[in-house]
Amino acid sequence: MKSQSAQIRTPLTETMIDECPAIDIHVHAQGTISPQTAWELGLCNKLITVSQQADGTWQLQDGPLHIGKGDPAKRYSNIFCSRGGFEISLDENGAPIDLAYNYNCVGDGHDKFTGFDAVMATVQGHRHPPGGLQTEEDYRFIMERYLQSCVRQNVRYTEALQNIHIAHVLRPDLPPKEARAQFFRLCRDIVKQFAQQNVHLRFHHCPNKTSKSNLPGALAERSLEWPEWLKEANSIAPNVFVALNSAGHEEQERLDGGPFAMKKAYENAKNAGFGCEAHAGEGIGVEHMLDTMQCLPVTRIAHGVQVIESQAAINEVLGRGITLIMMPYINVTLGAPLHVKETTQGEIPHAKMQDGMRDPSVHTKHILDLTKHPIFTLMRDHSVPIALATDNPEMGGMTYKEQVKLLAGFGSNFPSGFLPLSAEELALCNMHALKAAFCSRGVKEELAQALLSWMTKYNIKIGLSI
Repeated sequence: MKSQSAQIRTPLTETMIDECPAIDIHVHAQGTISPQTAWELGLCNKLITVSQQADGTWQLQDGPLHIGKGDPAKRYSNIFCSRGGFEISLDENGAPIDLAYNYNCVGDGHDKFTGFDAVMATVQGHRHPPGGLQTEEDYRFIMERYLQSCVRQNVRYTEALQNIHIAHVLRPDLPPKEARAQFFRLCRDIVKQFAQQNVHLRFHHCPNKTSKSNLPGALAERSLEWPEWLKEANSIAPNVFVALNSAGHEEQERLDGGPFAMKKAYENAKNAGFGCEAHAGEGIGVEHMLDTMQCLPVTRIAHGVQVIESQAAINEVLGRGITLIMMPYINVTLGAPLHVKETTQGEIPHAKMQDGMRDPSVHTKHILDLTKHPIFTLMRDHSVPIALATDNPEMGGMTYKEQVKLLAGFGSNFPSGFLPLSAEELALCNMHALKAAFCSRGVKEELAQALLSWMTKYNIKIGLSI
């Protein structure tokens, strides 16, 4: 089944992309923290220091204060390097040159996700406090930086994923419930600040569903507090925290009980009127994604890369009206796995399990370039509703408009004959995102009108409404 976007293909220009009023509905708040911002947090919270030596050069040292003892990075300075993986260089003013994150901070021999996750845990710090984020002022600082990015890109609506547990770190002087209440008021102020710049912001509660959360209790037990915290949020700051999400390494999640362990929590969230989304289909196989869709009352799946391994899973997505939120660039950066089978036509995506048994002819490959990402096939050949998102735009990923430009062929070395993202496909991704957004009808209508105005200006015609 060919999608309507495959019938008409208007080439995108960089100006068209810049002007598009974008809808980015999946952004981890900590993933908006650039290396430079993390560096400034480290200096401010005395986790690192820069001092001038007798010869006039500058030296990076660990500060007088430390990150949490159980932190996987061990030292805050370990999360940084110069671009290319080199030792940090400082300029004549003591500022870092070509600063980047060091995803080898936990040592060689680990997969890319482990290093990425270690950097994320160290910067946000709520798993092994203290980390880079320590105060309410720190949180305002990172969200102000993200607001500036949204304004520059013309991102008009965004949903930020944030574990509410960070509240206990930002206000350790308060009892936990009062710390959460203070955090909800802080997030309400941030939402108002975004609105003043014509950007709509909403939050998800996005806890880590694995033992990496560093919290006591089994997943089924500790997940029951998730919808309760959302109810607290809504009583103090209505329409700020609008959804339940959950993230973490899928293999570890399986060991902790998988989606079945979170079933009650998700049902309670849905019954309380909150949106439901989950990360699935980015790690251990399409079987996990099927379990997630069939077990949890989700209307959105984040990543969903491995849905391409099974026509049954594609049918499940279409039958349930689920929107896949896809972030191709970070999948390529982290080498998202696909399970494939050798056939006479070459390697094709294939589920690992057949009739409950492991298929020995299936092996794992990693997505290492954008043309191999399933987003194009799913969108063009299966008409799967896909919303384009950034996930972690400053931590392993890239900003919304940068990603769109790559997908549209700008700066990409696409092979001859490969069709880049078209204007119709970009419009569809934004309309699907808006349709799936956890916001009011009024906000959707406002943003739909902005998208339609952009489409009219460039004669982009698609048959999808919110």
